[in-house]
Amino acid sequence: MSTVNHHPESSMLVDFSAGNLATAPSICVSAHLHFCNQCRNELLRLDQVGSNLMSEVEPTEVGEHLFDSVMSQIDQLPESDTAEVSSTSDMADSRYPLLVNKLINGSESVPKWRRLSRWLDVAQVTTGQNEYEVALHKICAGGKTPRHNHGGQEFTVVLKGSFSDEQAVYKEGDFLSCQPGDVHQPLGAQNGECICLSALAAPIELSSPFGFLMKPWLRINPM
Repeated sequence: MSTVNHHPESSMLVDFSAGNLATAPSICVSAHLHFCNQCRNELLRLDQVGSNLMSEVEPTEVGEHLFDSVMSQIDQLPESDTAEVSSTSDMADSRYPLLVNKLINGSESVPKWRRLSRWLDVAQVTTGQNEYEVALHKICAGGKTPRHNHGGQEFTVVLKGSFSDEQAVYKEGDFLSCQPGDVHQPLGAQNGECICLSALAAPIELSSPFGFLMKPWLRINPM
């Protein structure tokens, strides 16, 4: 596994540890943690800090039926079998984080690749939230995606291969955060396709003079 050089901001890890991070960004952070020892160790430290703080809080009396109520709700959750994450979709990959494979295989309709351009394919996954579109993006070897501006937050984790933009080279496990107004042009590596997991809060805007022609294909559909 290659060295991870790009990480989420510390504030994201704090919110993730506390359970305050929104679903889609949490999915991206979780995928990054699969690859990154540094952030896993930092998360463990944050969890320990949180545990110590909780131990110092004065206990609050709760109803005697609370435990039974919680256990009843747990019993009603659908059963999951990690063995099912094997070959139900040709998108699944044993190198991917378990959560990513569960998203690929867990929805009622298995995601399918859709061609966005000569170099770029996208496959949306169902996550049960309505703030971000979460999808896999595949850049073919040597592919050049359109230069674009971000209309909202986007979090990206490289799952396979690598790509570069005007700022850096991003390899497996690297976490990239784009903010509104950020402009870049991702370029796929020459030695193989690149697959990323992305959470997008708003449609991108192509910098090309003819970018308006692509608007119907650039809408996002959180699900």
